[in-house]
Order: sequence, then structure tokens, then C-alpha cells
Amino acid sequence: MYCDDTSGNLSKKWNKHNSYLFTPAGLPRTEAQKEFNIHFLSTSNIALPLEMMDGIIKQLE
Repeated sequence: MYCDDTSGNLSKKWNKHNSYLFTPAGLPRTEAQKEFNIHFLSTSNIALPLEMMDGIIKQLE
């Protein structure tokens, strides 16, 4: 599981948002980078990454 800060613009000054994604552990790098092995969890342009993680953990419990 990883968090990536992304932006729709080149400057990253506007439209900044954080996204959480995960790839199954143990996959070879060539398989882990394929689109169908990357699973979206959440994204927000308001919540901080740790706030988002709290929600993800609650869903897993």
C-alpha cells in the first residue's frame, strides 16, 4: 500500500490531491506494475494522508 501525491497540473501548485493504492505483495516487478494489479483505495484533495489512512484501517477492521 502506498500514498502518492499527484496533481492534474504540471506545476503541482493547483489541484493537488493524495491517492492511496496497493499492489499485492510477492508479485514480480513486471507483474506489479501492470494496471490490473494496481488497486485504488481512496483519493482526497482535502484530507491529509494520515487522516485517509485512519479510514482505510477502519474499513479493513
